[in-house]
Parts: sequence; structure tokens; C-alpha cells
Amino acid sequence: MATCTRAVLFIVAAAAALVAPPPQKTPLTPLASRAKKLVIWDCDGVLVDSEALLKQAEVDALVDAGFEGVTTDDCNRLFSGFAPEAGAANFLEEYGKPLPDGYFEAQIANSLQLFRDKLVTLNGDTVLALDAAGRKQVVASGSPRDRVDVCLTKAGIDGVFGEDRVFTREDVPGRGKPEPDIFLKAAKHCGFEPKDCVVVEDSTSGMRAAAAADMECVAYLGGGHAQKDWYLEKIAAFGIPITYSAAELLACLNDED
Repeated sequence: MATCTRAVLFIVAAAAALVAPPPQKTPLTPLASRAKKLVIWDCDGVLVDSEALLKQAEVDALVDAGFEGVTTDDCNRLFSGFAPEAGAANFLEEYGKPLPDGYFEAQIANSLQLFRDKLVTLNGDTVLALDAAGRKQVVASGSPRDRVDVCLTKAGIDGVFGEDRVFTREDVPGRGKPEPDIFLKAAKHCGFEPKDCVVVEDSTSGMRAAAAADMECVAYLGGGHAQKDWYLEKIAAFGIPITYSAAELLACLNDED
């Protein structure tokens, strides 16, 4: 059985005790075919462990603006993987008040130095291994270009992609994930049909975008933000392969026996 077939999902069991029992593991659907020709990478939370840093910065800014009681889990649920417009709409629906003016712009500006100081790579070696094997790869991120550039440099993989292999929110204004536009644009630019692509994502909005683009998707949940039971449950609902380490993801993308 292929490694990808053995990718597991967590099913969170109800527990009356204070400490819940470990989740059960069951096999998930494998990729429909071996080794897709183009790997489309999300960036935050997949290539680099940036989401946890971003969520704490978002919480701090909201508390400073008078929104008491907001947690990193709240920001993760409302903002992770969403374009700024969608994140703002999520926040308004839940809190009944709009985000502070310039909220996302301020967070982007403040995040650059934070990333330079504290960012940790997750799948830099995975990208390098695929590149050495001749696989085509591209980045399609909902983050701004300058921040993605910092992430790729910190991960040591900026040389793999170059300017013509990185797509960001500026390339699809107003049509960010969960819309499929950024994935379709990346595939077309690289000369591939959707059926020849596999997307690596950590967020539900990114997985919805992949489905809308008619592309297969693999979930990577090795980031620090993706460990909560509620997060795992949402991802498991997509019925796609789920991986939890760089080694498992590499094997899944290669569909190794």
C-alpha cells in the first residue's frame, strides 16, 4: 500500500475525563495517480511555521484595539488561509464590529521583522528533494509578495522558485482563496492542466480553492497552529490525504510504496 494511502486523520473521541484519549487513526484516500507533475505549495503553515507567529501578533493588535478575550484560536479560525476581505467578513459576522482600520496592512508590516527573527522552516528540505528529482514546483500563497519572499529566503528555497514561480494575493486581487484563481493562474503559467497538479495546503479555505480548481490536494498539518482537535476535525472532513511530517509529505507526493 502506498505511503499516501497510509496518511492518517484524527477522529476526536468524546471523553468524560479531563484528559481525552488519543485520537484514532484511519487510512485516507490516496492520490488518484502517482506523482503529479506540478506541486503547488501554500506558504504560511506549510513551507514555514509562520501561522503561530501571525496569530499571536493578530491577537495583540485586537486586544490593543479594545477587543478583549480574543484568542489565537479565534484568529486561526477566522483568518488563517483566508484573503483579507474574507477574513474581515468572518470577523464582522462573529463580533458584530468591523476590524480596526488598516488592521491587515499593519499586521503585514509588523510581521516582516518578526519572520526574519523567529521563522522556522517546515518543508524546505522537501522542496529541495523534489527539485533534485526534477519535479516542477510553484508557490501560490494568499500572503503579500514581500512576506512570501522573506519566508522562502528563511527556508533556503528562494532559488528553487524565482520570481516566475511565486504567486501571491497581488496576482489575483479580490479573488483570493477560497476562490480557485491563484491555483489556476499558477498552473496555466507553468503549462499544466489542473488534473496534472497537486496542491499542498493546511487551511480549509485553501482546500476549498483546490477543489474548485479541480486539483487534488494533500493536507500538511505539521505546523504549530494545526494541532487543536477542532482544526483536525475540519481538515478531516475533506477526505483528502493528511500528513504530519516532512518525511511523510515527501513520500505522499512521490506516492512511494
